[in-house]
Amino acid sequence: MAAWLFVWLSTPVVAQKVAETADSADVLVLDHDFGVVGELVRLFLSDKQVYRAELSTQDVTLELRPRLNGTQIPRVYPISDAKSSSGSSVSEIYPDQDGEYEIRPISMQGSQISTRLRLYRDVGGSRRRLGAASGPGWELGVVLAGTWHSGFVQTSVAPAIGSEPSGGPDIEGCLTARSRSRVPRFGMCILGVSHQSQRGTPSLLWVYTEPRLGVPRRDRHGYSSWEMGALFRFGVGINSGVLSPRIYAPGVFLSRHIRRNPQGAGWTSSCHIPGPFYKGFSRATATGSPVTPKSHRLSFGVGWYR
Repeated sequence: MAAWLFVWLSTPVVAQKVAETADSADVLVLDHDFGVVGELVRLFLSDKQVYRAELSTQDVTLELRPRLNGTQIPRVYPISDAKSSSGSSVSEIYPDQDGEYEIRPISMQGSQISTRLRLYRDVGGSRRRLGAASGPGWELGVVLAGTWHSGFVQTSVAPAIGSEPSGGPDIEGCLTARSRSRVPRFGMCILGVSHQSQRGTPSLLWVYTEPRLGVPRRDRHGYSSWEMGALFRFGVGINSGVLSPRIYAPGVFLSRHIRRNPQGAGWTSSCHIPGPFYKGFSRATATGSPVTPKSHRLSFGVGWYR
């Protein structure tokens, strides 16, 4: 009975260990001797995977070129690794697109060289990379925009005839971030600067922040897509003639995200329609009411995320 229990309990444990070891072992993809200077091999590499290249010669790395124009060149990082034998070189390769690539060894000085290459698919590194790409995270970017706004008065004193404020341009730029999750998207202009000008009133320089919340919907992660939702801008004006005016601007936006890879890098174009109102402008008299002007805005912007 004791022997039977030992066999029954130990069998799944052994099987589990064997399965985990086999599943986590690195996979040999290529074993090739470069005997002639200038020789190359062609190999298909998969996106989201990590490959480890072990070369039998010191101070050697790999040069990769895509067979098709427009394919992004994989990133190659020379590293040292305890798994490599003495006198060898080790590099890690990170493809960002599926494709066939030409591979040739070169020295650290850039000259071609003869060596032996063993290329492995790093199973553990590939899993970590897949987890980082599919998990929650943030994409950072920069957005530049041009805006038209309707005119508004900046004082409670009635303007002189013929000097009524009219609409004018607004140029702005901001450092932005957006969530990388598949379902509802949250993004914001972390810190932005805007120069607002109009005829009949002083120009204003604004420092602002602007949270944005996309409408919840399913999205194919890593693919180009449309997004729409609500925004709210809060900013503080910088002007020697006005004491800290403030802008509050609820509104809506529509964006088109053009992604170049599953990590989210790519261009974004957007249209914003906020309805701002302003606080902190001067009074006509000591007992007068403060001015709270309103205006309309229409903004078109282009940004880059990575």
